[in-house]
Amino acid sequence: MKTFVVVNPAAAGGGAGKHWPKISRELQAALAPFDSALSSKPGEVTTLVRGAIAAGAKNVIAVGGDGTVNEAVNGLCDGESAPANDVTFGFVMYGTGGDFRRSLDLPKGVHAAIENLRHGRTQVIDLGRLRYTGPDGAPALRWFNNISSFGFSGEVVRAVNAAHYSKMLGGKFSFLWNSFLELRKYQGCKVDITIDGETVSEDVCTAAICNGRYFGGGMKMAPNAALDDGHFDVVVVRQEPRLTLFDMRLLYSGAHVDHPNVSVFRGRRIEAKPVSNAPIYLDVEGEAPGSLPATFEIVPKALRVRC
Repeated sequence: MKTFVVVNPAAAGGGAGKHWPKISRELQAALAPFDSALSSKPGEVTTLVRGAIAAGAKNVIAVGGDGTVNEAVNGLCDGESAPANDVTFGFVMYGTGGDFRRSLDLPKGVHAAIENLRHGRTQVIDLGRLRYTGPDGAPALRWFNNISSFGFSGEVVRAVNAAHYSKMLGGKFSFLWNSFLELRKYQGCKVDITIDGETVSEDVCTAAICNGRYFGGGMKMAPNAALDDGHFDVVVVRQEPRLTLFDMRLLYSGAHVDHPNVSVFRGRRIEAKPVSNAPIYLDVEGEAPGSLPATFEIVPKALRVRC
């Protein structure tokens, strides 16, 4: 089968590009011959993967962070349609967060990732199909493999992506530091959230629609989520009483789900609409593509992942 490797050289502050020659040699030693391409701008990974699939690639491997993985997944999808069932996806995680790797219970490191690509199993997982409002106000569509969220998390990811120095100290530190900075000024957002036809109106700090378990550089947002159960875990963190930095530490163990202002729901279709005109930003796999209103739909058994 034809294999295509797509690389985001800007991932991990340019580290992925710097170390790509070494990663490439390891991949060549472990796998059959492959074609490869390096992206040069945001969004290009999606375009490169679509081109490779059109040219007959059946195995696609992404090298980069969670955003790169998600761009590649979107390249495997064709508009409304999920990836073809004869295509297999894998990745070498080399970025700021590493949350999809955690949700799949995969070990850290390039060598471990390549060993999984060579000897690992294939798992068929669900995907999320997200309709949202783009930066220009027009409707947009995007797929997600792990977690999408909005509210406070949308503000944090915008801050993380604009940061430079905090990223140099690692993904976990960057997300925690920028969470601390944003938490001091965040005022919450009023949202109507409809889960499989049932609506709850909340003053939300963060709401996360979870296929996987981890986001934010290691925060265990949805400890009971499963990538292949046909449902989202919807974790709603209310604005009042306000979370403190002390409370936020609970996110790393998953103990926050027992906090009095956290509720967890399960559903297949989630609609989120702002009550006011203030923008409520999305966080989709560590990227900030747009804002509410948005609709999240689960697509069961949509992606074959080599892990």
